[in-house]
Amino acid sequence: MAKRKILVDDTRRELEEHGTETFPLTVNHDDLWMFEGKNVPIHWHQEIEISLPREGKAVYQIYQNSYEISPGDGLLVNRNVPHNCHSPNNERAKYTTILVRPDFLYGDFGSDVERNCFRPFLQNSAVPCLCIPGTEAWGKEVLEKLEKVDTLFYEKPYCYELKIKGLLCEAFFLILVHQQKYQTPFVPANQVELARLAQMLDYIHTHSESVISLEKLGEQVHLSREVCCRLFRKMTGKTVTQYLEEYRASKSLPLVESGQYSMTQIADLVGFSNASRFAAAFRQQFSCNPGEYNSRKRQEGR
Repeated sequence: MAKRKILVDDTRRELEEHGTETFPLTVNHDDLWMFEGKNVPIHWHQEIEISLPREGKAVYQIYQNSYEISPGDGLLVNRNVPHNCHSPNNERAKYTTILVRPDFLYGDFGSDVERNCFRPFLQNSAVPCLCIPGTEAWGKEVLEKLEKVDTLFYEKPYCYELKIKGLLCEAFFLILVHQQKYQTPFVPANQVELARLAQMLDYIHTHSESVISLEKLGEQVHLSREVCCRLFRKMTGKTVTQYLEEYRASKSLPLVESGQYSMTQIADLVGFSNASRFAAAFRQQFSCNPGEYNSRKRQEGR
């Protein structure tokens, strides 16, 4: 079975359309093992994303924080927020993903609903995500409504579109009221930082097979090496070196699966300085050595 990929542009913005122009919402039943490298790489999109684990645990990396969610809980990722997802210890993780364009809920930009309810959340970079705990009354009610959205989306009874919109509006009422209680200071979203991250990622991906100079990386965004590194860690939760090694390890998968190359050859092809460094990075990401990967994959496919 072909592995799923997240198609992105040079800024890491996801290119796939979620829903249609007239019904900008979709519900996916995702399995991390179906993605290349068994993880969802860093990306962002203009839709709000809600993750509802069904089996196993999912770990979302959002800026410098990791959020581990299990069945019975949920996580809402704000729009335009770079994020990636993996499972702890390379275990299987299945989850429902709801992606919805915000204007589907608030209508026209500038409306009272947009200005008074959604804007303080959507444009607040201090709230990149929200946990939805099933152990709390408000969270349990939200999750029940989201489960109904999932069911309606796949069963598609008459007027399901209207019912889904109503359920989501009720769910977001509970979410936004709960968030407002904490009176999180409003920090305007920094589009400059997002653009700089996109430039750095593009440079890293383009030059991943060679030695990457942090000074050169900083020059791409007109920042010093130190400021560049701080910004990258702030936006991804990883150092440049950590991210680069994970990216190179992911790129090595087709070469490992082919069985045609030695460890030294693969290390050289994807940009590692030596086979030991490659093996360590691969083991860190996939919980096994490159030599064990294919045999483990065959066992999992049985």
